[in-house]
Amino acid sequence: MNANNINIIIDKEGICNLVFDSKNQEHNLFNGEVINELSEIIDSVINDTNIIGFIISSAKKSFHHGYDLKYLYTLNNAGEIFDQIYKLSKTLRKLEISRKPVVCAISGSSNLGGLELILHCHYKIADNSNSTNISINNVKYDLCPNIGGSQRLPRSIGVSDTLDLLLNDNTLSTKDAYDKKIIDEITNKEQLFERCKIFIKNNKESYQIWDKKQNISPFEEKNLGYFISKIAMLHAENADLYPSVKILMSSIFEGLNTDVNTGLKIEARHFTWLLNHKETRSMLKTLKFTKSRKKVDENIIKLCKKSLEENYSAEGVKLLIEGVAAPLIENAGKRLGFIDSPLASADKLELQSLIPHLDSKDAAVSALIRSMQKINRKGCSTNKGFYDYKDNKKLKLWHGLKDLIPPSNKQPEISFVEQRLLFSCINNMLYNYTKIFKNNDQNLFDYLSITKMSLPTWTGGPFSWIKNFNVKKFNIINKEFEKSQGSRFIVDQKLLDSI
Repeated sequence: MNANNINIIIDKEGICNLVFDSKNQEHNLFNGEVINELSEIIDSVINDTNIIGFIISSAKKSFHHGYDLKYLYTLNNAGEIFDQIYKLSKTLRKLEISRKPVVCAISGSSNLGGLELILHCHYKIADNSNSTNISINNVKYDLCPNIGGSQRLPRSIGVSDTLDLLLNDNTLSTKDAYDKKIIDEITNKEQLFERCKIFIKNNKESYQIWDKKQNISPFEEKNLGYFISKIAMLHAENADLYPSVKILMSSIFEGLNTDVNTGLKIEARHFTWLLNHKETRSMLKTLKFTKSRKKVDENIIKLCKKSLEENYSAEGVKLLIEGVAAPLIENAGKRLGFIDSPLASADKLELQSLIPHLDSKDAAVSALIRSMQKINRKGCSTNKGFYDYKDNKKLKLWHGLKDLIPPSNKQPEISFVEQRLLFSCINNMLYNYTKIFKNNDQNLFDYLSITKMSLPTWTGGPFSWIKNFNVKKFNIINKEFEKSQGSRFIVDQKLLDSI
């Protein structure tokens, strides 16, 4: 019995090999067709008394890469998204609880989605070739688990190890995966299937540990403390601009308070919300779907990046001159997801570099920079700027700054400071697109702006961000900033009309 994307091979000993081989794809991927095929296949083989166990393997050079993102992005209706996500979870769960041993024959590369498939198996064996690995992107810039990973991984390796793995960029070799207890055995490529068969023949019945008992709880003292501190840290760092992180935490925390079956439903529900989130879709659309053969001169990219960083820093100094407290400015920049806070960025660039971004209305800013230069506070090169430094390491904000520029008694909301900084940077990017980039490819510019020009990734790029924010609303707020701040908030109307 063969389907278009999955081959079924049953040997004379009753071992059923489900061989994934997605047609017209470089990697094995789950889409609507594959999910439907898999559902039909599992229903047909699960109760076959002649079958004593299952092997999950790949006919491709890679093992599995999870969901087909292009397919996921065709699902716009929340009900349709949930039904497909949960259908795959329930289908694989049938195999997992069949009592018949399910063994994974891992050969080639996988990503997080491939790891989630691996975790369904009772025993995981990988070959020892250099090409076999599991590559996990930081879910902050990607989608969180959606094939049961948020439920099985913490139950397998613990909560803290799960979050450390998923909130960083990691490429696990087979040895790394074995050491982390993600896989159970490493063997030569030639012996991979034989080792799988030996396990099946030696184990008439197999269960997952979470189907025997609930082996972990977020309310255990060590886990609860970890959750609380991690949630606080992530909120401070990201200000909820990367919802995938929040969804991951919620899925794990809520799922571990119940059984796996309910946890899978919780995960599917949360993932449905995430996939419908406009900033998630925008960010991933820019990162994953922008394909261009146009080559852009690296010098042009560097000019755009330099201009953005200097503009961002200058805007922070302008806010300081207006009486906004330095810690408030710095926190706003961090919450927006920039690499550095505005004043720290100014120190790195050296204060002199901000001068070109000032105009006649910024005489007070120029005076501040000159005053600081006179006392040798020029930035990181002198170990003194808006911050004090030691051996090029940032220590703390300069204590004398508040005496030189006293903060106003009444401070604005941090949301206003964030908006001012972000609008200034978006406008700078639009100016750079017209005056420096000159490529007339908004999608490509979006991609380069978040991968090479330092604009925060969550925005999806200036054009994507404006679309999500609303072009008309963006224009109205810009006009208000223009009245108080000047020409840097004037946008080319033709360019806005093209978005």
